[in-house]
Amino acid sequence: MASSIYQPSSDRRLKATLVVILTWGFVSLLHWRPETQWFMVGLTLVFTVQTLRMLLAKPTTLVVESDAYLPQVSILVPAKNESAVLADLVHSLFQLNYPSDRLDIWVVDDGSTDETPQILRQLQTQFPSLQVHQRESKGGKSGALNAVFPFTQGEIILISDADALLPANFLRQTVPLFQNKSTGAVQARKKIINADTNFLTRCQQMEMLCDSFVQTHRIAIGGMAELRGNGMLVRRELLEKFNGWNEDTVTDDLDLCFKIYLVGAEIEFVAVPAIQEEGVTNWRNLWRQHCRWAEGGYQRYLDYFPQILTLGKAKEIDLILFFILQFLLPIGLIPDLFWTIFYSDRPVLLPLQTLLSIILTVAFITGLYQFQSLRGLSLLWATIQGSLYMVHWIPVMMVVTLRMCVQKQRSRWIKTEHRGRTV
Repeated sequence: MASSIYQPSSDRRLKATLVVILTWGFVSLLHWRPETQWFMVGLTLVFTVQTLRMLLAKPTTLVVESDAYLPQVSILVPAKNESAVLADLVHSLFQLNYPSDRLDIWVVDDGSTDETPQILRQLQTQFPSLQVHQRESKGGKSGALNAVFPFTQGEIILISDADALLPANFLRQTVPLFQNKSTGAVQARKKIINADTNFLTRCQQMEMLCDSFVQTHRIAIGGMAELRGNGMLVRRELLEKFNGWNEDTVTDDLDLCFKIYLVGAEIEFVAVPAIQEEGVTNWRNLWRQHCRWAEGGYQRYLDYFPQILTLGKAKEIDLILFFILQFLLPIGLIPDLFWTIFYSDRPVLLPLQTLLSIILTVAFITGLYQFQSLRGLSLLWATIQGSLYMVHWIPVMMVVTLRMCVQKQRSRWIKTEHRGRTV
């Protein structure tokens, strides 16, 4: 396998600039030469068929528990200034229904300056098998994971954020999926623990449900799944092949997705069990978090192109659909709006906007119906709120794609602040 699969490209800024120029040029061409809009019609038809296949697919329910397959599992928890939440997580980890002699629990104190070191010492007194690795923080979750990885023993590696809470049967319901040799990683559904705090946390919970629908339905038609960092399990042999996590990214999980698929492995997504995490409670932190997610998601396309176009027809169509809807569509809205306002032309990207709206609406309705048991007007009102909330992703994507054209290096990794039970 070519080494470029594991080593991200160094010319992200040039690639990002070319993507923006080509996108703006293509949209302008559609306005300037109306006959070229037949290409948009054809593209829309292809994507409509793919969208219908995805929305109408019947995902396989992955609920498997096995006492015959209980491999060694290492749980890694990167923790930087996590005094508000760390104790609750550690208690939930030591209540997992899994043989203790096959469990390897590590917390990485990533240069904490709050009470995290003292709390860890207290937890080690209470749980003698808890292992702590201390290092001087160099910024980034990937670095913390790479620092502790050589000391771990697990055949399966579970990554848990410090604000997470795991149900007792979490490992029993996820680890058996690795009996399938083609499974390289498993992602569990995420659930917002403080969803009742305010409008933002309620919408983040709905966003997680929407994500669960999209993930399971993409897999059902042979498409790609996404790792979400918290609650993801990965085969050790793959991480060793990749030399650990990529430290030149702000989203280690999204980068890892492409690597796993490029070596021929698969990623599974399970709706049950769910891992809980804390949602951010204000717009400022949400904006910073989502800009980081968008940057990491976008830069991996720049890093692993054109290798990612060798994954087979089903995954390639899925990949192109979501790349266009998530990243190219928002940036393409700028010239589309310009032509519409100043030349009284009709918007040429409206068909793609409609497709994206349909996907999100169906995903919201189905997720809220299945997992929150909403019905009638409550379901309708929640879907409207969630849809309005998702609009903020458009300026996020615009800012990130334009910023990556001018910045020389990736953005500095900034952790999300956690407040614990006080939220």
